[in-house]
Amino acid sequence: MWLKIKEGETVNAVIDFSSVKAIAKHWTGQRSELCLGQGCPHCLARTPKRWRYQARLYISGSPVDWEFGEQPMIDLKALPHTETLVPIIITRLGEERSTRYQISAPSEAKPESAAPRYDPQLVLRTSDFLRRKYGDQDRDQTEEGQRLPHQGL
Repeated sequence: MWLKIKEGETVNAVIDFSSVKAIAKHWTGQRSELCLGQGCPHCLARTPKRWRYQARLYISGSPVDWEFGEQPMIDLKALPHTETLVPIIITRLGEERSTRYQISAPSEAKPESAAPRYDPQLVLRTSDFLRRKYGDQDRDQTEEGQRLPHQGL
């Protein structure tokens, strides 16, 4: 099965770098045709050759084949990785002959919009309240009134 995503759609996938292969193709004005190498009628007609790439992806554990051009290949090579299977995010931009793919690695950092927001005044009031109620933050107090070294959180 081939990867099919719509314009503007984003897919989380795992690419198998060991499956990447380069394929020479010719655009005939209607469709892409494989270059047949020596004696290829498209080469003899001087139809420009372009390199396409195919790779195996896994989306939600299911294998999918993906064909893409040179810019996504450059972007994939730029991703830091030491393993064969690498998580990626693919976003399709444009349609038909103007299709482009944006490739990125999943970020481990939360986007700023997902970060919790704090009211600084509320934090200060709460901190003052806790200091007044519990006193010295470096020590804990037992019920008998003995002070014990603070055990941490």
